[in-house]
Amino acid sequence: MGKKRNRKKKKVKDQGTGISRLLDSSLIRIAARYCNERALRPASVSSYKKIVHILFKDTGLEYVNDLTTEKLLAWRELVTERASPTTFNNYHRHLRALLRYCVKEGLIESNPISSIKPYKRGNSRREPCSVNDLDKLCRYLSKDTLDPLSPVILLIVQTLAYTGMRRSQLCGLVWEDINFNNDEIHLRKQHSKTGKAWSIALHPHLRENLLPFKLDAMERFDSFRESDQVFWIQRYENRRKYAGSNLEPNQLTGILRRVSHRAEVKVSAHRIRHYVATTLANASLGDYHDTGHIPASLTAIKEMLGHSNITTTCEYIKPRLSTMRSVITALDIPMGIKEKRKRKKKKSKKGKENNGRGLSKNG
Repeated sequence: MGKKRNRKKKKVKDQGTGISRLLDSSLIRIAARYCNERALRPASVSSYKKIVHILFKDTGLEYVNDLTTEKLLAWRELVTERASPTTFNNYHRHLRALLRYCVKEGLIESNPISSIKPYKRGNSRREPCSVNDLDKLCRYLSKDTLDPLSPVILLIVQTLAYTGMRRSQLCGLVWEDINFNNDEIHLRKQHSKTGKAWSIALHPHLRENLLPFKLDAMERFDSFRESDQVFWIQRYENRRKYAGSNLEPNQLTGILRRVSHRAEVKVSAHRIRHYVATTLANASLGDYHDTGHIPASLTAIKEMLGHSNITTTCEYIKPRLSTMRSVITALDIPMGIKEKRKRKKKKSKKGKENNGRGLSKNG
């Protein structure tokens, strides 16, 4: 009897161990553990959870042991049918890191996605929004009287255009981060993609618009605090159109998409960021040498945008043709061209003298 009981206990124990191992191999749990151990920022945690959810929704694969190279290749085809190669590359990058962690933890022997190469990027540089589109949108918002939120949205667009900050940083901006005395804006690390904090200069034009906006909020709302979100759009709407207690990055994307559609332009937070980088870079290369603008170095642009690597900054920049023309003037290399011209000129002078002598003799 004792032996039978021990066998039953051992069997139940083995079953329990098997269930716990099965739960541990769940991609959702693995993603949560991976993000927790690495103390990733909320946006990154959301990305990992989203990609695992999409993988399960598309394929039904819930556990890491179910993943094979063939199944992941089939999933790649499914993803690229509805989205761009860049989207799959994003999924690939996150899933590769997650499965590398699984190999390290001994959950799987090898990484099934390592043999699947991401798509080549090609010329995937995002076009910056044009000055005309930005101006047209601002004019539209300044004249729009139907939407009570238009003045706030206009200030949002101006803030993005004068700072180049990301949408998450704009949503994370609170009044105490803006120092009107020193003309400085502090960007917090919890809203930064690189996980670091830095400060940028407050543009004089932006200061002229932000300061009255703050004073108006102080007078209008009794519960005003310095820790309040600057663009707390829920405060300004008459009807509850936007969920939540604060403006979220996804809501900002939707707002800009809708107003851009109404104004018939192509403007988004990231396009504006590309516009800022391109404009400043072209200024630094001498495109505005006659306008009196102070040139901005690429290092200063890198620090302003918060990039860890200057290569990333260069990817944001699309040089203008006029800038290229001004740059190639530095290629003033003789290569015998000037010498040949001088010799030709000397020969032509001698020819004229001989012709003159000949004419005098004939005369």
